Amino acid sequence: MAAEKKSIKLGMVLLLVMLIFALIYSIVAFFSPAVFVSRSFSGATGQSWSELVSSSPAVANYILSMERTMAGFAFSVVIAGFFVLFTAFKRGEQWAWYYMLFVSLIAWVNNLRPAIAAKTSLTIILNLIGIVLFILGIAISAKDFLGKQKAQ
Repeated sequence: MAAEKKSIKLGMVLLLVMLIFALIYSIVAFFSPAVFVSRSFSGATGQSWSELVSSSPAVANYILSMERTMAGFAFSVVIAGFFVLFTAFKRGEQWAWYYMLFVSLIAWVNNLRPAIAAKTSLTIILNLIGIVLFILGIAISAKDFLGKQKAQ
């Protein structure tokens, strides 16, 4: 039983680091969306971000507001992840493992896909860091969550 608790704790630490990383990422994207948009825009369109800002400020503001909106959604998912991690996951409830698996997978892959398409190395690197932390945390704790026999 001690080995099970140890792997849950290690998985929790890795998932906690992933959530803190995602929290910082979403806060930066919310308050400074141009950090990410300026890099991805040129990769996706072949035009420079500064040209768009000067020629079509309304369109540029719209794109920035969409980035802020997505960052706000990401922030809310991260906060929910903290609650699940520190309650049900910590207690070893199987549904919490699945929650962390599917929500993290959807979030990171959904963000990685357009970064690869736009050839944005910063966003690709940030997403790969999050994915590695997520995979390690979920894999290390998998045996404890999936190996349990349900009481009949």
